[in-house]
Amino acid sequence: MEGRTVGSRPGGELASDSPLLAALRAADEAVGNQSRVERSSTDANIPLSLGIDAISIGAGGSGGGRIRCRNGTIPRREAGLKRVLLTVLGVSGVAEEKSR
Repeated sequence: MEGRTVGSRPGGELASDSPLLAALRAADEAVGNQSRVERSSTDANIPLSLGIDAISIGAGGSGGGRIRCRNGTIPRREAGLKRVLLTVLGVSGVAEEKSR
C-alpha cells in the first residue's frame, strides 16, 4: 500500500468577495460567532477546484459546551444549526427579500 495514491482532493480557493462567504459572515454576526478562513482537506475541495463556490462549516459539534450570543447563552448545536440555515437563506436571496 505504501506509495499508492488512494484518493485525490485537488485544492481551490474561495474568493474573498464570494457571496457565499458574505452570507456566512452575516450568519456568524447574527448568532454571535466569529469564524476564520482556513485551508484544509474537506468536501469543499472538489467544487472549489472546479471553480464552484463551496465552504465546509460545522453545525455545532458534539462538544456539549455553550457559546455566548448577544441574546444570551445557547447550546452550540442550536447556534450551529441557525448559522447553517442563515447562510443558506442568505446565499439564496431569501434573507435579502425579507429586509426590503
